[in-house]
Amino acid sequence: MWAMEWALGRDSPHRYGFLINMTYALCLGYWCWTLLGIVWLSEARRRWKQLPDARQRFDRSGVYGLVGWPSIVLCILFGIPVACVMGVAMAQAALHLPWPLPVPDQRPPIGVSMVLCYSSALVTFTVDYLRVRLAASEVRAEAAQRQAVEAQLQLLQAQLEPHMLFNTLANLHALIASDPARAQDMLAHLIAFLRATLSATRTPAHPLSEEFTRVADYLALMQIRMGPRLKVLLELPDDLASLPVPPMLLQPLVENAIQHGLEPSRQGGQLTVRAHHDGQHLILSVDDTGRGLQAAQLVRRSTAGFGLSCVRDRLQSLYGGTASLSLTPKSAGAGTHVSLRLPVPLPRPELIEEAPALP
Repeated sequence: MWAMEWALGRDSPHRYGFLINMTYALCLGYWCWTLLGIVWLSEARRRWKQLPDARQRFDRSGVYGLVGWPSIVLCILFGIPVACVMGVAMAQAALHLPWPLPVPDQRPPIGVSMVLCYSSALVTFTVDYLRVRLAASEVRAEAAQRQAVEAQLQLLQAQLEPHMLFNTLANLHALIASDPARAQDMLAHLIAFLRATLSATRTPAHPLSEEFTRVADYLALMQIRMGPRLKVLLELPDDLASLPVPPMLLQPLVENAIQHGLEPSRQGGQLTVRAHHDGQHLILSVDDTGRGLQAAQLVRRSTAGFGLSCVRDRLQSLYGGTASLSLTPKSAGAGTHVSLRLPVPLPRPELIEEAPALP
């Protein structure tokens, strides 16, 4: 409202102090945004119920996609004059000035108020429209990235499971006649593994204990196949069992260790899967004492390379640059160490729910 003094001229006898200017500004702003907001949101609600693609419009451009620019322009053209009259009347009442004012005093405030309101409305709507479009673009980009990662996860499962199912069913066929008890045990683990796989495709996160349970079922199947050549050690602290993690993080790493580290070795070896915390980070590690493949050799293999690439892409999508996957040979030269570092806040002990124990 200091522009009013400039519009009236410095030599005008009608000079306004800070309190009067602030009163006019608050009253005008209140009525402008109240009237425009009521009309605008009412129109948006009406079109939300009428338009079949209202959700797509809102996701693309926010409320601007529902109202449309013609409605916005009409709302501003007809709403601001009414708001200016109501705002000036409220300011006059608050300042205990007569209404209407004499004509020489009334014209400059109304005219300058309308100019300022139109200008501020134009700037505000333009900036807010650009902000909403930018935010909507970021949301669409994130959604597209999540869909791509989910597609990669499904493709990864499609690559991992047929190989495992083929070998498992072949072993079942052989065990049914020679060792029915082991065949039943193997079939029970297979059912549990497939059930966990199906549920993993339907949820973005599950407790860490379920991730370990899925790995335990898979390793139980592998132990029936490999016999005493495969030794397994799973270490999951109780305070981390209920921590939510994305599904299918450990499975590709464990299967790579079996297929390319332990199974090709005559003497086999031990596979260790651990979880521990380092400050505010969760560390998941997979260690094997197998052939000790180098990282470059492992990536060149089609299945392993895709599995590691999928895990890295999912970490990047979910955590940005704050999560990492490292693959290093052991110092003794036999075996590989794989480490996942996730920036997951650790739950307080009193908030941790009881998680199912590992089999």
